[in-house]
Amino acid sequence: MTKICVLTTVHHAYDGRIYHKQCKSLKKAGYEVTLLAPKPDKRIEDDGIDLIPIEKPKKEWKRFLHAFSVFKLAKETKADLYHFHDPELLPVGVLLRIFTRKPVIFDVHEHYPNAIMSKKYLKRWLKNPIRIAYELIEKMSLPILSGVIYTTEEVGERYQSYKNCKIENYPLPDMFTPTKKTSKNEDYLLYLGGITPIRGIEELIDGFAHTSKLRPQAKLIFVGSFESEAFEKKIREKIKANQLNDKVEFKGKVPYEQIEEHLSKASIGIIPYLPVPNHLVCLPNKLFEYMAAGVAVIASDFPHYRKVVDSSQSGLLVNPERPQSISKAMLELLENPVLTKEMGENGMEAFNLAYNWNSEEEKLFAFYKQLLEK
Repeated sequence: MTKICVLTTVHHAYDGRIYHKQCKSLKKAGYEVTLLAPKPDKRIEDDGIDLIPIEKPKKEWKRFLHAFSVFKLAKETKADLYHFHDPELLPVGVLLRIFTRKPVIFDVHEHYPNAIMSKKYLKRWLKNPIRIAYELIEKMSLPILSGVIYTTEEVGERYQSYKNCKIENYPLPDMFTPTKKTSKNEDYLLYLGGITPIRGIEELIDGFAHTSKLRPQAKLIFVGSFESEAFEKKIREKIKANQLNDKVEFKGKVPYEQIEEHLSKASIGIIPYLPVPNHLVCLPNKLFEYMAAGVAVIASDFPHYRKVVDSSQSGLLVNPERPQSISKAMLELLENPVLTKEMGENGMEAFNLAYNWNSEEEKLFAFYKQLLEK
């Protein structure tokens, strides 16, 4: 049986993209899969995937140093192919390729140079040197590696000189059951994902504050964790100042397999990301999760988002920097439940036809076969 070793030092062991989609698909296809990932609080037993838990670095700057200790663990698996997911693992990927002579894949989740420039915790004067250093490391590493997996054409532009494959992070169709898609609350607005400043949370609260005055029964639910305690305090103070304490609720981060529980109750899902460089070239998975669950979408008016939302007629687009624009879209959907339901159904249909993991799974299998045969 062909052995695959999947590596991440940053993402959760049971990450939706890495574990629930890629690892499970590879296992289903007959591969023997070993996953090296941060130690989870609770392990999933009897899934046929061998998890090797590693300690996750507590400091961002230690991630590159920590990655080298992963090399030995990965090499000891004696895999026939290695597939890593984090940019700090580039040196590890190179070492695995040199010392094992086996195929090594770099799975690119976002436009990393743009992402570096958007990091709030980095000092402004440090961003350019770190970006340049990363681009240099990447440029030196890619000719040695066997292939690159990426999402969206814009992210992939940087990898066209190398063996590559575009695989989108679309949701799993079997996560969304038809019976739950019909039990929607018309006044339930949902934000799904990490709660950070660049994702437009302050503007979202300001927009909802105006909406709440005209639609007092509306509720805004957050499912995800705050970036920092300082930002959480700032947001909670804003909620209190706008007298929204009984209308905004934070559920915290939930396991991937429990996302549908919250999606099944919502009629409207919101993606108010701000126009930082990385957001302009990437597609958030939550857009397709909203569509899969029959949830009408309110999303930032970026070219990638517009292409999906307009073609599927699954929601409304807004200027995320203007709370008035967000509020206008909220009110349009809250006051027109028939339109909201229609957009949700349109999104669900588009998901079933084009935006689900089944088609991407086949691309993954084909790319693996190509590299392993070579």
